[in-house]
Amino acid sequence: MFTERLRRLTLPLIGATALVAALVAPASPAHAGPTAHGKPYLTYTAFLVEKGTGTGYSSYINVHDAHNNALSVGIQSDTGSTESKGQPRFIWERVQNGKFTYGYMSAASHAKQAVGIRWYKNDVAAIMLKGKTVGTIDMKLQGRLFFNAEANARLNGDTVNSQVNTIAIAVGDTAKNTGLAGKWNTSFSFHGLKARQTNAPAVQGAAFVISGKVSGLPRGGNWDTTEVAGIAMIAQRW
Repeated sequence: MFTERLRRLTLPLIGATALVAALVAPASPAHAGPTAHGKPYLTYTAFLVEKGTGTGYSSYINVHDAHNNALSVGIQSDTGSTESKGQPRFIWERVQNGKFTYGYMSAASHAKQAVGIRWYKNDVAAIMLKGKTVGTIDMKLQGRLFFNAEANARLNGDTVNSQVNTIAIAVGDTAKNTGLAGKWNTSFSFHGLKARQTNAPAVQGAAFVISGKVSGLPRGGNWDTTEVAGIAMIAQRW
C-alpha cells in the first residue's frame, strides 16, 4: 500500500483515505495564529459540496509540490471508517516525505461548506473551516506548488457528485513566482470520475463539478489501493 501511495504521488496528488490517525491540535503558543508566522506564502480557499452514493465519497482542495509533500482539507463520507461511520466529516490529509497521515475533524454536511489552507515559509500550515482557523500542523513544502480541486469515491459502483466552487488562490513572494500559470487542467480522470469546470476559462473563482460512477477496480481494490478520483489541477507561476 505504501509503494502504491508513492506511485500515486508522482502525478503529484493525494488521495482520500487514511493510514495513520492524528488530530489537528488547536492553535498553541508555538503555532499561535496567522500573525505569529508573518504573511502566508499561500492561501487556498473554496466552497465544497460533498455528495454521492454507496460506501464512500468526498470533496477536497489540495496543495502539493513535486517532492512527495501534500496537504488536503475536505469532506469525506466513508462507511468503512470506524470514526465517521459513513457520516460526512471534515478531514485533513498530509503527505510529508512520502509518509501519509490524516485527521478527522468536526461533523460536516452535504450542504455548501467553506474550507481553506494557509501555508507559511516556517513550515507551518493553518487549516480553516467555515472561515475560521481550527488548528495548525507542521508542513514542509518546497519549490513550485500545484493546486487540486478533487473528489473521490471508494468502491466499484459507488458514485460521487461533488463540487469545488469559488476557488481563490494567492501564492508566491517574488514577481517571478507569484500567482498561477495557465488554465485549470481537468484531464486527470481515474476509474470513471471526472472534473468538469462549470465556468471555464476562469482561474480565480473557478467552479467544478466532479462526478462519476466507479468502475474497473480490481478485486479487492478501493481508494486505499488505487487512485479513484476526478481532479482539476493548476500550477504556480514559475
